[in-house]
Amino acid sequence: MIRRVFHAGALACLWLLATPVAQAGLPETIVKLKPSVVLIGTYKATDSPRFQLRGTGFIVGNGQLVVTNAHVLPGPAGGDAPALVVQVRQPSGEWQMRPATSLESNPAHDLALLRMDGPPGTAARLGDSSTVREGDDLAFMGFPIGGVLGFSPVTHRATVSSITPAALPSPSAGRLSEMAIRGLRNGTFNIFQLDATAYPGNSGGPLFDPETGDVVGVLNMVLIKGTRESALSQPSGISYAIPGVHVREMLDRHR
Repeated sequence: MIRRVFHAGALACLWLLATPVAQAGLPETIVKLKPSVVLIGTYKATDSPRFQLRGTGFIVGNGQLVVTNAHVLPGPAGGDAPALVVQVRQPSGEWQMRPATSLESNPAHDLALLRMDGPPGTAARLGDSSTVREGDDLAFMGFPIGGVLGFSPVTHRATVSSITPAALPSPSAGRLSEMAIRGLRNGTFNIFQLDATAYPGNSGGPLFDPETGDVVGVLNMVLIKGTRESALSQPSGISYAIPGVHVREMLDRHR
């Protein structure tokens, strides 16, 4: 009897000791990853507002490269078109706007690689997306609802509910209807289906391990029910992300 009581007490102590470590993982990771998450948009002095947010991105590689979605980028530049820009958060908390150039736009995987002007930023670390399993608890960071909540990165938890084949629609890869989802099942590569609510503005944000901060995917789609406005009033709680292996492939092409 004494031995049983001892073992039960020991297990309880171990559980109590382990719990705070797990809970502290995500807050610490958010602090580490925040400097790598950037605003993607356009700038034109005669527009109101001058800066138009188009989505989220994150810094990789040498600190001057930025990953986002292909559908986040504006149309071909020319004439009086607004300029593509990236805004990087400074240690002071202020945003610094920098001109950016598109190095590659890959609609097949809805990924884009940009090079921003100025000094290197804090690069996020890429993880191994092949280790992601259905049921894994992850997180993603971005600027939901087009900056209505302010230009401060917002973090959401996400469970990988399915890893399923998909072929991305173009050019409206940022939004999916139920009919479109059924048409994607015979796709060309695997995509992460997440049990999480994302919004317009989250596109291009990093999907990451909440303990290590390693980026394993890129948010790119939200399942909507009905009209675009219903993404806000009646969110489906289903989102999708491109596995990070395709980010690695893109970076390898630009070494």
